[in-house]
Amino acid sequence: MLLAQVDIKNEFQPAKNTDFQTLGGVISAFLPKILLVAGIIFFIMTVLAGVGMIAGAGSSDAQSKEKARSFLTYSIIGLVIIFTSYWIVQIISFTTFNSLKNLLK
Repeated sequence: MLLAQVDIKNEFQPAKNTDFQTLGGVISAFLPKILLVAGIIFFIMTVLAGVGMIAGAGSSDAQSKEKARSFLTYSIIGLVIIFTSYWIVQIISFTTFNSLKNLLK
């Protein structure tokens, strides 16, 4: 029994020239864009943390300085997590593709 199985390359015109036929193709198409958005968000967060540090340096409020510093720290940690997870997935993909490639021959 087949439920809602549609050949996307026949139904969706832009999919004919891309790798959108599989889930891996869709992920491969959108992953660089997601990483670009993550980089832009990191840049904005870094600028906001820098402005907060500069604004906090002019006042004697130690709490605002620490808040801006932790904001910057968390944005850097987030960027490291995103790109580390990306490279872990790339390494796993590379190693399993090569092992499956050798099995199929």
